Amino acid sequence: MTMNQYDVFVGSYGKATEESIHWLRFNAADGKLSKVASISGVENPSFVTLNHTQNRLYSVSEVENGKIVSFDIDYVTGKLTELNRQSTKGSSPCFVEVHESDQYIFTANYGGENITVHPLGLSGHIDPVSEIKVHSNRGAEVNATSHPHCIRNVPNTNVYTVADLGLNRLFLYEFNEASSELVLINEVEVPVNSGPRHISFHPHLHRLYIVNELNSTILVYSYDGKVENLKWLQTIDTIPWNYEGSNYCADIHVSPSGSYLYASNRGHHSITAYKILEDGKLDCLEQTSTLGEWPRNFAIVPDERYILVANEHTNSIVVMQIRENGSLQETEQIYSVSKPVCLQILRRKE
Repeated sequence: MTMNQYDVFVGSYGKATEESIHWLRFNAADGKLSKVASISGVENPSFVTLNHTQNRLYSVSEVENGKIVSFDIDYVTGKLTELNRQSTKGSSPCFVEVHESDQYIFTANYGGENITVHPLGLSGHIDPVSEIKVHSNRGAEVNATSHPHCIRNVPNTNVYTVADLGLNRLFLYEFNEASSELVLINEVEVPVNSGPRHISFHPHLHRLYIVNELNSTILVYSYDGKVENLKWLQTIDTIPWNYEGSNYCADIHVSPSGSYLYASNRGHHSITAYKILEDGKLDCLEQTSTLGEWPRNFAIVPDERYILVANEHTNSIVVMQIRENGSLQETEQIYSVSKPVCLQILRRKE
């Protein structure tokens, strides 16, 4: 029974007085979501993540004076208990990533034009900021402003990549765990008005995928040899060539097996599915409606049978089935929740 059970943690937009962090259970046997717990106390917890031990939940508070909040996860009682919170030293934090050692957490401050590093205590408490990296104006556009939108670790390395939507650049930093310092090792400029937003990596190939918010494309890079030596391989659209409406891409994920890639479209209100070819390039399969509006983030269930999609503007999490060929099929399973924008999923703990 447990093999089909998954824990889903949901971040959303809401006031501190509103229950905006949700803990759900997903049953892969019937495709249904059910409630475990919901908590208030954090304003705009728009991005959540777990540590690698999976006993701590971390949430941003996407406000002017940004915060990051730590929670203990009690899988026996189904309770989330706040441990502490710290300033992110920037406005509108929108993405957090935990170091593989569970000793550091990295934050992208979208409105603060910076990324920060916080040490983490053994108990999961967040210590004050130990490192700040400010992105100055290097963009090709006139008066371009830095807007770091995500920070991701390159698998099996000590390199972190930052997608800066405002500067149309990808920043690569080497992280020194002993000193908690980030050292810039490369910058990669992407086409003007692309708006790089989120990053995903292939689990086996040395391939990096960037979804661009502003021009609805995905960029594919290889990093054979040194990580900092990125080589462009492909640019591919996320929406049909004849679509005339506005669209803003949001999220991107490679399936755990590395066979398929998915990206979300806000405006076209769809998930685009791609087959990943032997060289890591993409072949578009199709776009599938999310049965709602403004699909923000989404999560692939680890067994690769389902995708859960957060439709921000229609207050719903939609369950979509993954066919054998990687394309998506709508289901009738829709879970109502106010302004969901982030989903994290893991197999249920015993």
